[in-house]
Amino acid sequence: MEDVVDLDTIDIELDDDFKKKETRRCTDAFLNSLCDKEVDDILIPEIESEEKELGTKSTHDSCDEEIDSKEIVNASSEEDDQVTFNYSTHDPNIKWNKMRPERGERYETPHQLKLCLTNYDINNGYRIRFKKCDSVRLVAVCASDEKFQCPFLVRASWMSTEKSFQIKKIVDQHKCIRNYNNSKLIDPTWIARQFLKELIRKPNLKCKEMQGIIQSKFHCKVSWSKCYRARCRAMSLIEGKLSDHYARIWDYGHELMRSNPGSTVKVCVTQNPDQTTTFHRMYICFKAVKDGWKVGCRRVIGLDGSFLKGQCKGEMLTAIGRDANNQVYPIAWAVVDIENKPNWKWFLELIEDDLGLDGGRGMCVISDQHKGLLEATKEILPFVEHRQCAKHIYANFRKVYSGVEFKNMFWAAAKSTVEGEFKLNMQKIKQISPAAYEHLMGKEPNSWCRAFFGSGLACEAVENGMAECFNAIIMEARKKPLLTMLEEIRLYMMERFFNLKETAEKWDSQVCPGAIKKMEKFAQYIRSWYVHPSGLSAYEVRDGFESYGVDLQGNFCTCRLWEVSGIPCVHAQAAILYTQQDPVEFISSWFSKDKFIASYASNIQPVNGSNLWVETPYTKPLPPLEKRMPGRPSIKRKRHVSEYEDKYSQVSGKGRTVQCTNCLQKGHNKLSCKNPKVIPDPKPKKKMGRPRLDPDLNHWTKSGKGLKRGGRATRGGGRGNRGENSVGLGV
Repeated sequence: MEDVVDLDTIDIELDDDFKKKETRRCTDAFLNSLCDKEVDDILIPEIESEEKELGTKSTHDSCDEEIDSKEIVNASSEEDDQVTFNYSTHDPNIKWNKMRPERGERYETPHQLKLCLTNYDINNGYRIRFKKCDSVRLVAVCASDEKFQCPFLVRASWMSTEKSFQIKKIVDQHKCIRNYNNSKLIDPTWIARQFLKELIRKPNLKCKEMQGIIQSKFHCKVSWSKCYRARCRAMSLIEGKLSDHYARIWDYGHELMRSNPGSTVKVCVTQNPDQTTTFHRMYICFKAVKDGWKVGCRRVIGLDGSFLKGQCKGEMLTAIGRDANNQVYPIAWAVVDIENKPNWKWFLELIEDDLGLDGGRGMCVISDQHKGLLEATKEILPFVEHRQCAKHIYANFRKVYSGVEFKNMFWAAAKSTVEGEFKLNMQKIKQISPAAYEHLMGKEPNSWCRAFFGSGLACEAVENGMAECFNAIIMEARKKPLLTMLEEIRLYMMERFFNLKETAEKWDSQVCPGAIKKMEKFAQYIRSWYVHPSGLSAYEVRDGFESYGVDLQGNFCTCRLWEVSGIPCVHAQAAILYTQQDPVEFISSWFSKDKFIASYASNIQPVNGSNLWVETPYTKPLPPLEKRMPGRPSIKRKRHVSEYEDKYSQVSGKGRTVQCTNCLQKGHNKLSCKNPKVIPDPKPKKKMGRPRLDPDLNHWTKSGKGLKRGGRATRGGGRGNRGENSVGLGV
């Protein structure tokens, strides 16, 4: 893609403040999108700027200067041969459809004059052609056919003494026919100017939508590729050049620590052999988040990594907690070059220092099966309970052992709360496929089965859904440059803390609604359980052959679900209702409203714009070296085959695995088969007759099948035996 991030090449006039900051305004694009005022005409927005105090009149010398005498208004040639000329100065802040070139009007650059002529001709439906356009002269003529002989002409040149570009001659007369479908003049630069402010407010504006807006407003048809190039140019102006983001990473980190004292911001760079400095990784954890996690969140952390999909290449490592309402609580995030053991080790060391994890005692970590993360966790948090995401375990299991039966048995084993139930479910898998049983037992079942989870953490989750949820939330932010991405995440966190704190004030119950909803889900089949008292607080809850002991005083049930999750299970709720008490009172204190409010008590403080950042004395790093892979880069995540399950109905053949009719193997068809043909065993085929017209009876009969006649079955004859042993219907 061509370089479109330079203001001189884009030629989009902006306010003085933007010109001073140049591309550094990109870091505040998200803030500007929230602060922009609503305008009536969103299709052609004006670019707001401060009023310029420019003189509308200027004094020029007389005929001694290099100006054609025909283009001068002679006021008085009799007095000292001094003549005063009054010429207007072009105002770039007026609306595009109000621009009109005038004789003697002065412009800052030839690009400004070219833009004025383009706006004038698009608005009036004329076609022009720039015969000459360089740094010292501009000649524009009509681009219509020669038969019209249109006299339109604009001549302008650069005045070295005045340092401006002035129109010397203009013939504003057209004899051609108007044609508003003038798509040749609408280039990507012009489209980028019209949609600049609209893209600030709506960054996800599609190119198809831009085509529709241009066709309805300007009556011109433009290609999708032209809209795409225009959108890239506008977004480059909004977000800034990639090098500018990395060059100001030190200033941004300093501003975060100034505005949020006590926060942790780490920036690491790499010194190259050629004496250059490149960006390596960055870690951010706000003080408000650290304090909130320590006071109100359970000791459960989900770790995950996700790819960055925009200009900024690399990966983002995240640590996600769970608040009292069982919602996402982002703790810290880091931008690294690659997801490996050294980067995970560095990330976990910083998290342990910020949260005071004490080697992982009394807490658990949920992650996927990344080997570098598993090894780094063993070194940094040796005493932590490390759970593996059961969804990733099943994804690998499904590659070999697919089917609904295996799926149901796997999740029944993963959600087993006691060891006996787990062994029973695993025996069912072993009876069907011993290899599948060995495969699952080799994946350390104590890390993905509830039966082996510790108690006191109030978390029975077997998957890392919280981390996956946060990655989906920042999906659009991960497509943007570095500072823009980090600012969007910070603003999301800041607004989230404020909104959730306001929401919690409206709750009537002292227990979070998420815990109550989960408790109601546990009690789905409570009617079938019968309670038999055994003491003041001990009860036996039975349903057929199943029986569990419940201790209300110790908050314990032999099914262990209450002990692991912190929420009464169906057996405990049956016993609680038997004693005429409210099960909500037996929910763990980790799910209380006070804990939730304490998590969001303090907020992330506002951060100044990039124009107020203090310039740090450190060397400005360059972007990391890009490792480009062959082929067109993809921004979509490659989905696993298990994620497409149940996407199509069983009736339709779409989505099914192809089976070759040649070798009878799955995964390819007959055209791409390279295996020898498999000849199946011959099977006798039953010859079926077909209806044929009987010439004697003049109706359709069936041959080859026995038909009853006179109490016994008769068979129709062959081709030569027509009608003799056949029964004609309707005769």
